[in-house]
Amino acid sequence: MNRFVAACVALGMAACSFAPEYKRPETGVPAQYRFVNQSEAASIADMPWWHVFKDPVLQDLIRVAIANNQDLALAAARVDEARANVGIARADLYPQLAAQVGGAYGRPVSKKIDPAAITSGRYSAQLDLSWEIDLWGRVRNSRDAAMADLLATEDGRRAVLLSLVSSMAQSYLDLRELDLELEIAKSNTAARKVTLDLFEARARRGVASDLEVNQARSDLAVTTAAIPETELQIALREHQLCVLLGRPPGPIPRGAALVETQVPPEVPAGVPAQLLERRPDVLAAEQNVIGAGKRVGVAVADRLPALSLSGFIGLMATTIPDLGSADAVAGSAGGSLLAPIFQGGRLSSAEEASRARLEQAVASYKKAVQQALQEVADAAAGIRKLHDARLAHDDQVKAITVAARLALKRYEGGVSSYFEVLDAQRQQFDAELGLARSQRDELTSVVLLYRALGGGWQTEETPPPPPAANGGHP
Repeated sequence: MNRFVAACVALGMAACSFAPEYKRPETGVPAQYRFVNQSEAASIADMPWWHVFKDPVLQDLIRVAIANNQDLALAAARVDEARANVGIARADLYPQLAAQVGGAYGRPVSKKIDPAAITSGRYSAQLDLSWEIDLWGRVRNSRDAAMADLLATEDGRRAVLLSLVSSMAQSYLDLRELDLELEIAKSNTAARKVTLDLFEARARRGVASDLEVNQARSDLAVTTAAIPETELQIALREHQLCVLLGRPPGPIPRGAALVETQVPPEVPAGVPAQLLERRPDVLAAEQNVIGAGKRVGVAVADRLPALSLSGFIGLMATTIPDLGSADAVAGSAGGSLLAPIFQGGRLSSAEEASRARLEQAVASYKKAVQQALQEVADAAAGIRKLHDARLAHDDQVKAITVAARLALKRYEGGVSSYFEVLDAQRQQFDAELGLARSQRDELTSVVLLYRALGGGWQTEETPPPPPAANGGHP
């Protein structure tokens, strides 16, 4: 008996596996990103987020979001569930033991039976053992598939964290840009109010017409209306940030102004091959491929004979006191081989389905890599092109500011018409708004590149520094 058990154990340890050998799918990753000057080993994604986003207020906001965000809490709970599923799958590798205690008492229905035999009892206490010998790797592949699910879920949690950090930074930049728009609207409203006062004064002297006055009033109404409209957008952006922070709607503290936030002079992107090792969504997609391959091995093993050991040892007697006697000891040991013969094609269809899911996982992985490469190239192009656009907008604001001042002086001197004044002021308002949005877009492109490269989730490996003493807390 001992030899039989030992042989089965050795057979299980030497069992084969029908899961296809894993090889990372070929994705055709280029040697260099587009719109990046040169391939470098260093990458901005290697930096933790608190080294990239240096505004102390923004850093504090991100810390609060990491602690309270519900999407991140949901992702963490999914990791815990996946870890428990690994334990469930691993349990099938070991023998299963169960204890059972039973008792029965009965009497025959017929009254013709000897009275001494009218009643009878049967009592038992036993341990049952069952163990599937993993001949074809079904159990091991199930365990490995569950482990791949765990790793994919953990990478998914990191992807949520990456998205949270970048979304906080992006929304914060949007908020600061709206603050700047509000300042521009108020400044232009004040300037147009001065212009309206000038037109009204000239009209009272009979120098200007009602047409000029009403045109000035119309232009003043445009910037005046922009103030509450911008304030509404600020409130909505604050509420969006509060959701990320995991708290009810309320005000958001401010740190550095948009114009005080500088774009790094150099934003190294590294080499594309690093994406396969850094981007959490790409890593999760790869683990899904691994898990799908292991489940192919499970599906193949389900079509083959299954060898199981079973047995019990215990006590059986007709009375409870007799359970302590030597004659009450009972036991058995054996094995069984169960082979599926005909199941209407269910098992073969299950195998085909598992292979199709493997192909789906491979396609999803390749798409994830392609999407990652696109996001990096888009962000790199944004950094380069939006920088040029911001410089052009800056030149436009400087020029139109001078033009608006000169137009007003020329009008006061009777050299130019009121149309030149109003048109210059309109252009100045639009140009200043365009510059503010261009500054935001250029800064946002750095955030998007950081996110596209897979940076921003490094919080557990290297703890962030303590909050700044003078930093605002939400």
